[in-house]
Amino acid sequence: MADKPEKKIESKYPIKELMANAEALFSVRPEVLVGALHGVKASELSVTEAKSLVKSFLERKVN
Repeated sequence: MADKPEKKIESKYPIKELMANAEALFSVRPEVLVGALHGVKASELSVTEAKSLVKSFLERKVN
């Protein structure tokens, strides 16, 4: 029987560390990351989670 592939567990980083590296990780300024994380209760996020939040923030329709 073939084994199921293992799920990759992603590391989580403190919000401050993600903001310090926002330009390198997400190609946005730290201020954009602050806006994307507005209302998020977590103190740590994975890079993938943060990228998803930034993407949805940037694509949000302006009223």
